Amino acid sequence: MSHLHFAVMGFGSSVYADAGHFCTAAVRADAALAALGGLRVARLLRVTDTKELANQASEWQLELQSSISAALRGVEIPKARGIEGNAAAEAAVAQTADQEGQGEEDSSDSEDDSSTTVSSGEAAAKGSTSDVEELAEGCAGDTVKKPEERQMLTTKHRAQLTKEGYKIVGSHSAVKLCRWTKHQLRGRGGCYKHSFYGITSYQCMEATPSLACANKCVFCWRHHKNPVGTEWKWSMDPPDQIVAEGIDQHRRMIRECKGIPGVQKERFEEAMTVRHCALSLVGEPIMYPRINELVGELHQRKISTFLVTNAQFPEAIRNLDPITQLYVSVDAGTPETLKAVDRPLFSDFWQRYLDSLKALKAKKQRTVYRLTLVKGHNMEEAANYAKLVALGTPDFIEIKSVTFCGESKASSLTIQCTPWHEEVKAFSEAMLSKEGLESQYELACEHQHSCIVLLAHKRYKVDGRWHTWIDYDRFHELVKSGVEFDATDYWAPTPEWALYGSEEAGFDPNETRVYHNRTKKRAQAGLLSKEQLKMYPDNPAKQ
Repeated sequence: MSHLHFAVMGFGSSVYADAGHFCTAAVRADAALAALGGLRVARLLRVTDTKELANQASEWQLELQSSISAALRGVEIPKARGIEGNAAAEAAVAQTADQEGQGEEDSSDSEDDSSTTVSSGEAAAKGSTSDVEELAEGCAGDTVKKPEERQMLTTKHRAQLTKEGYKIVGSHSAVKLCRWTKHQLRGRGGCYKHSFYGITSYQCMEATPSLACANKCVFCWRHHKNPVGTEWKWSMDPPDQIVAEGIDQHRRMIRECKGIPGVQKERFEEAMTVRHCALSLVGEPIMYPRINELVGELHQRKISTFLVTNAQFPEAIRNLDPITQLYVSVDAGTPETLKAVDRPLFSDFWQRYLDSLKALKAKKQRTVYRLTLVKGHNMEEAANYAKLVALGTPDFIEIKSVTFCGESKASSLTIQCTPWHEEVKAFSEAMLSKEGLESQYELACEHQHSCIVLLAHKRYKVDGRWHTWIDYDRFHELVKSGVEFDATDYWAPTPEWALYGSEEAGFDPNETRVYHNRTKKRAQAGLLSKEQLKMYPDNPAKQ
């Protein structure tokens, strides 16, 4: 291929560099083309999404333009150095490819083994002048900020998140209005937390103090438009500022709902007072180093806290102050499935996962395992999931269907990956029959609309009645008192309509059920089969 002139630019995320997965395809392509005799006219450029894109390619662009200009003038083009600058590295990458081919035959290799399939090529790249970090320093007019001054969000991140309805708070936080908030403002039903735990959905603020995450889950409904990282390395906003600005932005979004048909005046006025905060919007909330102070700011305002963590920061879980309810995402029952589903950045992701589950055991407040079921990925692992329950003995186990949010280049999921509610129920019953879970847990609640089932520990069943709801006023009294307390000190009875197997299937009878016009028309035209009609509490054609 001596007649071929080439230049390679790779796009990726430098947070994967330690694991040897930063622009691996570009590194291999560059080395392979050179090994086949091609003439490299510009050094390999690896672009990371953790920096402003415009600042990373200026030097490389000049080098490439110079080579193209010389070629057009008939001048011999000098061979550019590759990322490694010597043939030894190209041989190393070739060896890496062989190792990877061998590794693909044995899918049971450990994480450490699989990561070495690219480590030799990446190791050879160390010290390269085309490394993204050094390239950025060399770009004209670009001043590299010290780690503590780095901003979490690039201009592109902000633009993408803002376009999708996020309200950016400060430099690393955000809020967004949940669709269930809008539904209950109109009297059309609340979210599953309303059914299971008694929150008022129209007074709930969905927020995060950290848009960055340590995973790139295949089912992430944010389509990976947020930054990633394994540690906090950005500038940090104070907790009181995050909470105050977050509430202000949330209220502005509530005000925008005033003109929506059907919004109830009384609920609209009450919605201006935030009573609950779901710290689960996007990213990893527990990554924020001052999370305890932020939780304290919310509790001072009598706002309950529902925090979700992705089970990769066990030490942060151990150090977390009491909150209303702590969730851990339990997305797989084996390390192989967890790696495929969550796509974690940490090389020791499985041990971190197990340690996070174990950390729940010491918590005296309410704890939850949250399982997200994805067809073709993790629905065959009921027994493996059951084995993990003993590690944390959570108060509750939520088992929910993945939410399909449209096709994305960042994910291969389709609508066929979404289980029906009946399938979620079947999985829940199967899991309950494994590892002796039936002796500790029971099917307590369901929310058919969200395709979610709740398993609750039997201690929450007092004199034959479930107490999965929360006495929020009592919780805030306990927090303010400073005394030690546990989950039983602020539980409340669960209404009959929220129970598993009830006729309402988790839909509050005080609300009005409204079917989508498309569903009603299909039902009226007889286009819904008997099996499909079984998925609805009542016939949409009769509405």
